[in-house]
Amino acid sequence: MTPPSKDARILIVGAGEFGLSTAYFLLASGYSSVTILDRTTPPVPDGSSVDISRIVRADYDDIVYANMVVEALELWNTEYKEFYYPCGLLSMTPRDNPKYLADALANVSDIGLPVTRFNSGQEAAQYLKLAHDKPLDGLAGYLSHDAGWAYASKATEYLFRKCMELGAIFVKSRVDEILYSDDHSTVTGVKLDCGNVLTCEFAVIAAGAWTDTLVSSESRMLATGQPVAFIQLTEEEYSKYKHVPIYINFVSGFYVFPPHPESHVVKAARHSYGYTNYQTVTTSSSSRESSQPPEVAYSQGEAPPPRTTLPQDAEDCLRHGLAEYFGRDIADRDFVKTRICWYNDTPTKDFLFDYLPGVDNLFIATGGSGHGFKFLPVIGKYSVGSIERTLPANLLDKFKWGSDIQRKEDRSRGGTPLMALQDAEAGVYPVHPVTDAEPRQEGSNRFTD
Repeated sequence: MTPPSKDARILIVGAGEFGLSTAYFLLASGYSSVTILDRTTPPVPDGSSVDISRIVRADYDDIVYANMVVEALELWNTEYKEFYYPCGLLSMTPRDNPKYLADALANVSDIGLPVTRFNSGQEAAQYLKLAHDKPLDGLAGYLSHDAGWAYASKATEYLFRKCMELGAIFVKSRVDEILYSDDHSTVTGVKLDCGNVLTCEFAVIAAGAWTDTLVSSESRMLATGQPVAFIQLTEEEYSKYKHVPIYINFVSGFYVFPPHPESHVVKAARHSYGYTNYQTVTTSSSSRESSQPPEVAYSQGEAPPPRTTLPQDAEDCLRHGLAEYFGRDIADRDFVKTRICWYNDTPTKDFLFDYLPGVDNLFIATGGSGHGFKFLPVIGKYSVGSIERTLPANLLDKFKWGSDIQRKEDRSRGGTPLMALQDAEAGVYPVHPVTDAEPRQEGSNRFTD
C-alpha cells in the first residue's frame, strides 16, 4: 500500500456520501488533484445518499459508531444545520427487548444523551398524543431526544458544492472497468462507458452498492435492496403529526419519518436483510456473478422507471407499521411513490476503508450497510485517515479488508430473511419471517463464501 503524494492525480469513483466526503477531506488536507466520477451530478437518483430523509442517531450497540455520531452531530447542528431536523427517535420493540436495543440504550445513556423510557406503547402514545386505535400496542422502548433526520439530497448537494469550491473536477460518466498494470500491482486508470480512459496515480472506489461490480469483494460486501414508500398527507394531517419523532421497530425492521415540512409526505421503509439482484459482471479478464442494483445509464440519458408498488412482504410490513403509528386510515392509503434503496452490506456491518490487497494504489471506501449517511459530515476524515494510515490502530483494524472474513449478526435489522428481488416480486417467499425471538444461525441469512 502506498499513500498518494499531495500532488498525485486521484480518481474517486462514486459521488455518494463516501466518495464526496473522502474527496472533501482530501482536498481540505492539501491534495491538489481530485477527480470525482459518477453517472450523473449528485445526488445520484438511485444511490443511497438521496431523497428526502435519512436517520441521524447515536443509538448503536457499538460504542465506536455511537461516538462517531456524537462527532457528526456537532456538524449537523452547526455547519449542516440547514439540512438537519432534530425531531427525536422513538425506538420500540415487543416488551422482551432484543439485545441490540438494550445495548444501544446503554450506550446513549453512558454518553449522556437525553432519553425518555416507556414501559408500554400506551405510555409512549400518550406522551406523543397519538389518538388513533391502539397505537404502538404491545410495544415498549424509549425516545432518544437528540436524534433526528437529515435532508439527504440537499446535504449531498451542499457537500458536492464544497468539493467543487475546493477544486475538485467532476466527470459525468459510468466507470465500466478498473485498469491495471500488466502485473496487476497498480491501477493505471479507469475505462468509461463512452470508451474513453482516464489515467490516475491513485484510485478510490466509493461506488456503494456498485462497488462489487468493479472490484471483486470475495464475499466482503453484498448489495441488498430495501423497500421504501411515500404517502401523501393533507394539510390538516400534517399539522396533527408534524411534531412526532422518527419511529423504528427493531423487530419488524419498520421505520417511518414525521411528515416532510415541504411536501407533507410521510416516508416509510424497512431496515431488513433485503433483496439481492444477481447479474453477470464481465470485464476484459473475467466473468462472475454479483448482486447489484438494476442498471441505469444516466450518463447516456436513461432514467429509472417509476414505481408505485413493492413486493407483498414489504408492503405488508410497511402498512402494518404505518397503522401502528399513524392509524389505519393513513396506512391503507395508496403509495404516491416507492423505491428499492440499495445498501452495500459488509458481513459485520462495519465500514470498509482499506487498500485492495496486492494493489498498491487502489483504496476501497464503502460498506454503508444501511447506516452510513448520518456520518456524511465526518466519514471522509476516517476514509482519509485510513488512506494515510493515521487512524488509531483499533479503527484501522475495524475498517480493514481482512484476509479472514468474520461475520457478525446485524441485530439492528428485522423482518424477512435475505431473498432474491425476483422471487419477492413474484411472491415466492421463505417459509416464515425471521424475528428477533428466533435463533439465527451465523451467516445463514446473509453472504455466501
